Amino acid sequence: MVEHTHDNADYSVIDQAGMSLNHAPSGLYLPGIDSTTHREAVRLCARDYLEHHVFFNNRGFHNHLNHQLLAVFTLGAPAARLQEIFDLNKSMQRPSYSLESGVGITDENFAQYFSDERHYPNFVKFFQHKLEAAGDGWKTVACDYFFHPQVFPLGMSGLFHPLIQFGYGLEFESQAITATALAQTCVHSPSYKKLFSEEAFADICSPPASSQLSLMQILKQIRQDQQKSGLDFTSEPYRHNGITAFAEELAATYAKMWSLSPTKESIGAKYRELLSTVALIYGSLTRPGYQVVLHFVLMHCLTSAYFLPIIADCLPLEKQAKALKAHCAATLATFVVHGCPDLYVTPEISSTDTHAASDSQGNISNQWLDVFSKAIANNDMHVSKVIRSLWRGSLLNAFPSEQPAYGDDYELPPPVNWLYLARTTVDTITADNFSDMDKQLEQGKYFWKFGVVGTDEFWKSQKFIE
Repeated sequence: MVEHTHDNADYSVIDQAGMSLNHAPSGLYLPGIDSTTHREAVRLCARDYLEHHVFFNNRGFHNHLNHQLLAVFTLGAPAARLQEIFDLNKSMQRPSYSLESGVGITDENFAQYFSDERHYPNFVKFFQHKLEAAGDGWKTVACDYFFHPQVFPLGMSGLFHPLIQFGYGLEFESQAITATALAQTCVHSPSYKKLFSEEAFADICSPPASSQLSLMQILKQIRQDQQKSGLDFTSEPYRHNGITAFAEELAATYAKMWSLSPTKESIGAKYRELLSTVALIYGSLTRPGYQVVLHFVLMHCLTSAYFLPIIADCLPLEKQAKALKAHCAATLATFVVHGCPDLYVTPEISSTDTHAASDSQGNISNQWLDVFSKAIANNDMHVSKVIRSLWRGSLLNAFPSEQPAYGDDYELPPPVNWLYLARTTVDTITADNFSDMDKQLEQGKYFWKFGVVGTDEFWKSQKFIE
């Protein structure tokens, strides 16, 4: 490891890193997004690129610095807040590694260096060279690597983090961040090796032999299969190989039944269905009478879904359909591993969202602004990403309640009150990883929940409030 640090007045880091960011998405007209904050965001992302490894510990936990930084930047955070977030995150990062001597990564040998974090800087160098050489076609080249049959199983691993990092790179049109995303992907170990093998995934993407099912119908059938399995789901997730294998099998079977066509209309409708479903999985876990439960792992199914349209913009329609299928399959596997929890969709969650985020007018009176303000001030690394995903849902404003092309027996998700879920998030998650967690909980702060949320054992440890 090599210790690197740079002064806050040192803007030469931007050129050293080759860092650039396009301007923030303009869906909302937010006063904090200006040239000053943009320059600071570029500088701080450059420092992260130069100074830190992709994992902040030796257990493969992900560096979230630029995730949080860019999320709050798009929500209107001022430059001083960007610096605060950088300083908080920097306190827990590991220094970047030096290039491994004698390691020359090429298109012919790159697979032999997979799943070894020591080679992260070598992969960054390799991919940055490839993207620079591609000129205006760099996004196409990046997608070709991410969806390469040997790379893709790694890209769908690690709670979607490689996909999230890749999405940030494309969203901000940053070759540097995209190169780190591809490098991060290559040093991962596969979470669902069988599910995303070339043969298995090709079968998932082939037309189903039976009639198609909606995601809500699939969740119900998967839950029934899980209850009949006889497997013990009370152990720690991902530590029981039999459960992971069972999850992959069910995910492959049912993801195939969620059929979609490689057309703009089908992909758009299916994305809205997917985003609504993962939002309900995220926000509807709490059993009646209990304090709100927001689950850490299942939350990533939502935050990663934000990036699917961004990635899709760089893909032909056939690959767009495969990207949706892949996210569906990984979400279903994650759902199974965590015990196929029941969803308790309350009237508040499914009520009409009358405060949809606007992309065509000023937002002085928009009630989302209060949510954005709280998300910016929140030190948790994930809250701002959740809010962006829910904001995207509000922009889409769910989808038509009737889609005759699917038939009357196709069960669409109920409407989602995106603003309600966003408010629940910023008002619930008040603890963070940068202070003593036990003390924060003693003070009444609240954090994400972990464990097999679909089991009665999990709920025995939760706070009953009625």
